[in-house]
Amino acid sequence: MGKRQKKLSHGLAYLGYRLAEMTLTIPPMWFCYRTGQLIGLICYYLLKRYRTLAEHNVSIAFANEKSVPEIKQLVREHFITVGANFVCSAKFATISPKKINNYIEYEGLELLQENAEKRIPIIYIACHMGAWELLAQIGSPATNVKQSTLYQALSNPYIDAHVLRKRKRTGIKAFDRKDGFNAPMAHLRAGGSLGILVDQNAGYRGIWCPLFGKLASTSNLAPLMAARSGATMFPYFVITLGPSKWKVIVSEPLEVSPDEAIETTTAKMNLLVEKMVARSPKDWFWLHNRWKTPKTRFLIEKYRRGFCLPPNIKIEELQPFNILIIAPRSEDHCKLSVQTIRLIAGGRPDAKITVLGNYSKVWKNVTEIKKIIERPEHVIGPHSGSISDQNFDVAILFDNSLQAAKEAKREGVPHIVGYINNENARFIDHKITQENSPDEHAYYNKIAECIGSRMP
Repeated sequence: MGKRQKKLSHGLAYLGYRLAEMTLTIPPMWFCYRTGQLIGLICYYLLKRYRTLAEHNVSIAFANEKSVPEIKQLVREHFITVGANFVCSAKFATISPKKINNYIEYEGLELLQENAEKRIPIIYIACHMGAWELLAQIGSPATNVKQSTLYQALSNPYIDAHVLRKRKRTGIKAFDRKDGFNAPMAHLRAGGSLGILVDQNAGYRGIWCPLFGKLASTSNLAPLMAARSGATMFPYFVITLGPSKWKVIVSEPLEVSPDEAIETTTAKMNLLVEKMVARSPKDWFWLHNRWKTPKTRFLIEKYRRGFCLPPNIKIEELQPFNILIIAPRSEDHCKLSVQTIRLIAGGRPDAKITVLGNYSKVWKNVTEIKKIIERPEHVIGPHSGSISDQNFDVAILFDNSLQAAKEAKREGVPHIVGYINNENARFIDHKITQENSPDEHAYYNKIAECIGSRMP
């Protein structure tokens, strides 16, 4: 798209956005809330892909607490709540900050005031919960503390500028992430406050810490800035109480100890996120893939920041990262691949290896393998059922045949890794080009290297 067409597209989108915003000035808040609920319910039934993702995420967080019907009910309530909060968040931008306070209750503001009286900077660790945009539309919850936030600019510059103007009307200062962190650090050191959303997937740049018992890539930005500025970190979030009523909550702080590694503080921060979500599970944004598997290097031992567990969680208590390895067809090739399986198993502390294949005598003494599934004797048709009741995070094809790729796809594995050829390419997500023969160790080790394993 050329510059002129792009500018026109942005202008038209901005016009549509402002018209929609003007429309919302007419109906009362309760009408916007009910309309949003209806939109959310419709989306629940129409958007199967996102409904499935939300159910998957909820099952990770509450697998030991909620039954399947309870998980489905929570996801339905979540869609309805998200719809209501989405429409009401747009409505908030059309009314004055004073009027917004008519719809809000507060909890825990005395914690902020005690901190402010000591002239200690504040970092708000916020989540995508409830009508989270509300936090940018209200005045500073701590008296005489200038508030600010980190934000990522919207792709449409006209809408972005308009949203920033709306946020600044309460005196909030917005710092764009791409401009670096010198300015927000100076703001903190001058005694101000800074809001940071901490519940997003940090990809390759994060520290892998447990969230609801399953490792998730987590940004260490908030603890790092707190350590360098002397700020206190306060959980700061919104829950939905009912039609046209929300509660803004401040919880007990997380203080950074000079004797504690930033990684440990980051892991503790995730425990606070869990507590925030537990206050109102329907409000957290379950449609974000918080436990997303990296597209290539999902073994994390080579990550610069690695992984870290809080003091009260042991490795064996983590929810496993389930890896399905589809074994080679010959016994000799199976023996050659054993070394690689050991490398993969050591690639992350939560790895649980399942091998699908024959020649169980090769695998039974490999302690890194937790389960062996014998390959069925007959060729399985495309509509046959799953051969395992386990949900796998990834599948690794040591056998690059079309049948092996179909076996992985039939198991419903969301991420499939392997060497590609003309037959199997459409089934493979992480495609690797073959350079060595299956008769060599290097054939299997290259797969391990491409997914993030350290080579011997």
